[in-house]
Amino acid sequence: MDQSSAQDLQQGVMLVVGIITLCSVYASTAYSFLKYRIPKKRREYERVRKLLGLALETTEGDAKEEEEDLITRIFQDEFRGVDYVLPVTFVTVFTILGLWVLFSGKTPLILSGIFDLSDCSSKKDLLCYSRLSLLAIGMAVLGAYVWSLQYIVRRLINMDLAPNAFYSIGTRMVLATFTSVVLYHLIQSFEDPIKNEMIGNLPALAFLTGMFPQRILKFIQEKTLSMMPSETKASPLPLTMIEGMTLFNRVRLAELNIDNAQNLANANIRELIVRTPFNPLLIFDWLTQAKLYIYAKKDITALRKAAIRTNFDLIHAQRRGDLSQVADVSGIELKRLEMICHSVEEDLKNSFLETVRTNLTKL
Repeated sequence: MDQSSAQDLQQGVMLVVGIITLCSVYASTAYSFLKYRIPKKRREYERVRKLLGLALETTEGDAKEEEEDLITRIFQDEFRGVDYVLPVTFVTVFTILGLWVLFSGKTPLILSGIFDLSDCSSKKDLLCYSRLSLLAIGMAVLGAYVWSLQYIVRRLINMDLAPNAFYSIGTRMVLATFTSVVLYHLIQSFEDPIKNEMIGNLPALAFLTGMFPQRILKFIQEKTLSMMPSETKASPLPLTMIEGMTLFNRVRLAELNIDNAQNLANANIRELIVRTPFNPLLIFDWLTQAKLYIYAKKDITALRKAAIRTNFDLIHAQRRGDLSQVADVSGIELKRLEMICHSVEEDLKNSFLETVRTNLTKL
């Protein structure tokens, strides 16, 4: 074996070891959670339940059995080690393949690809086109990997690293990969000055696609649907309108099928406390904001100008006789404000949020 071949072999081995080391974070964090964090999570949950008056001692008969079944299902069924095998393996293999695309070869795409391919503006050059597509895929996987590191570390610290976290990461990686390719195809349809500039920025755009695939997908939808006739749609009630809710929070709630404010407003607060790592006070604040948002809709921003953030804020303003002042400050008609307040008040009668609110003062 000559010196050049030996050097190539050494570089190949180092590359394989490096990629495997980077990807081992998924398995190691899953093991750490199962081994050390679950017992602490259960103790913390028991403490919160007692403070909120949701302990088993406060329930009887069927209700008590239902509560016991809920705890058993969460701490025995949802955190079984075998349930981690498939998602962790999938995410690890997918990441290895994506990083290999970027870093393998004598001229890795991540180091030299875009500079050599900056003149590739025609789909007729198949080699050039395929290399740019691979570059987009690899950078999207890299972006998704960087995002997933933040995500799993955050969930490990919060004692919330369930198998669905890895399913979420895997789904995000697949979505980011295909979205990056579609984005590259969309760029090809732009006029030359814009197209050449965006192709030059393709690595950064693909990386951001991996970090925020939903945002890029929304951009693609807006560009393509603008060519089609519009239709009347109901308000989507996005969670982005809930104050204090970050991207990581929205991703976590989406795992519980809570992807808009209507779902959040009708969610079971007990289940949210059990299944998520969020502070009960924070969950309560989000839920009460959502309760107001589903009735106020586009007027929610105007209400916040009058210091009305939640359903309780609006009800208290009514009880103090301040609805007229709220209407003046927010610019909402008093009649509409009264209708919103009536709906919010009726909704509150059918929930036990006031009891939870009282118990939260003990935290």
